[in-house]
Amino acid sequence: MAIAVRAVYLLAACAGVATCGAASIAPDANIKTGPWAGPHVAMMVAPERADIEFDCGRASVDGAIPVDRDGAFTVTGTFVQERPGPTKPDGPPRRPMRVTGGVKDDTMNMQVTLTDQNEDIGSFTLAFGADARLVKCK
Repeated sequence: MAIAVRAVYLLAACAGVATCGAASIAPDANIKTGPWAGPHVAMMVAPERADIEFDCGRASVDGAIPVDRDGAFTVTGTFVQERPGPTKPDGPPRRPMRVTGGVKDDTMNMQVTLTDQNEDIGSFTLAFGADARLVKCK
């Protein structure tokens, strides 16, 4: 009987230690809504979607962007290339993309990859509430 009681105390202590190390960011937290921007990128995050503008393209992510306890995220969306000059009546093709990155305080780092051809669009650093510095292709 004493062994069973000790096992229960040991399990309770282990559960308490595991809980004390819980994340400082809730696992179901989302990226802060509002404007994020940096060199060559502007991003408007809303609760239901994010719209991203690049020098020569634009993209969207449907839904909130969840972050894990370390502030990391991975989401998918759609990218549209912009080019100078005339375009087709139906516009440029929409391409699938993946956005990975992390957020710490008011700084976001993200990597954008077009997944249909594993094409790297670039790495970007954004700050919450900052002004965008875009050089449009148009």
